[in-house]
Amino acid sequence: MPKPKKEEKIPMVRSNKIIYFMMGIITLFLVFLTIKVMNLEKKIASGATGTTGAQQESSISVKNLKKYAKEMKLNAGKFNKCLDSGEKKSLVEKDATYGTSVGIQGTPGFFINGKFLGGAFPFSAFKEIIDKELDGTSSTKCINYTDSNLQQQCDETGTDPSKAFKPVSKQLDVSNTQVIGPKDAKVQLVEFSDFECPFCIRVYSTVKQILKDYNGQVRLYYKQFPLTQIHQNAQKAAEASLCAADQGKFWEFHDKLFTLDQAAQ
Repeated sequence: MPKPKKEEKIPMVRSNKIIYFMMGIITLFLVFLTIKVMNLEKKIASGATGTTGAQQESSISVKNLKKYAKEMKLNAGKFNKCLDSGEKKSLVEKDATYGTSVGIQGTPGFFINGKFLGGAFPFSAFKEIIDKELDGTSSTKCINYTDSNLQQQCDETGTDPSKAFKPVSKQLDVSNTQVIGPKDAKVQLVEFSDFECPFCIRVYSTVKQILKDYNGQVRLYYKQFPLTQIHQNAQKAAEASLCAADQGKFWEFHDKLFTLDQAAQ
């Protein structure tokens, strides 16, 4: 009777080497992928667009503020001295303190003949309030406003901090404030704003449209309200605008700072 054949053992040494080799390749790939992801996160966090260098300088840094003043043909020596000395700091802080006292919590904040409207509302919301002021149908009742944004945000009591439209007017002190528009305008528009605030930048075009569409009927007052806790360049930008005002160029400087994003596109 023939002897049964012994079962042949499959050699494992070569197979193990292949497995170890493949595991090494996978490990190296995972390490490489992890490094790439970490670098990408750093780029996103720092706002970098194609380099891994230092964080990009703000368009309203002190250096750039001085550059804009020079481009606008201001007296550079006078402007730089004004900005570097901090002589306008107290005026900016005075505006901000006053804003807080009348209920401003963030920017932009507006008062339209004393009616508060807080935020970058669309033109339609401003238009309804202004039209009512002009045609004599101004109201303190929410039900009398048809714009959906105004209805949703209306607070007749003036005590709800979650609501951004308060139709009951407040008396405002606008002395020593930058102003544009005729003194006898029927609508007084007071704006509290921050040159580094993205919502203020967004609503800038709306304010320009108001001044254009209601030419001669609206007088605009601009008050400083830099959110220094989150906007590190806003304070100096506000001071710079007042330094420009000393040379009769507040509104030109104001427009320059609020259109920097458009110029960069």
